[in-house]
Amino acid sequence: MTIRAEFQPAVDEFISTLTDFSTGSYLKDEDKEFWEQPFDPAVLPQLRGILETLLDSLDTLPDDPSAELLVGVVTKTVGELESFNSAQHDAVLEPEEKAELNQIIRDASAATGAEDDALAELPELD
Repeated sequence: MTIRAEFQPAVDEFISTLTDFSTGSYLKDEDKEFWEQPFDPAVLPQLRGILETLLDSLDTLPDDPSAELLVGVVTKTVGELESFNSAQHDAVLEPEEKAELNQIIRDASAATGAEDDALAELPELD
């Protein structure tokens, strides 16, 4: 199984949760009176694309990649996620979402077979 196939459900669930949050679909009609949309859900395909590109990039790495290779891929993705969120006025990825993404990134990186010392060097969203 590829890393993409293994972690696509986690990405799908993450995006689905953000879609529900951004549209208020989880609220009853009477609860929407004072509700304000936190961000435009139209930006979520871009976020999905960043995450799927990460998974595809991890799939191209050799088994047990060096820390340098793995950190390079993850650093690029973390930068893209930070730029994406900044462009959205930091409204999409808040601490809870960042923690969830850090876990997905770490788990997907571990699926490459990387050693613990390589995983320890991974950058995180903060």
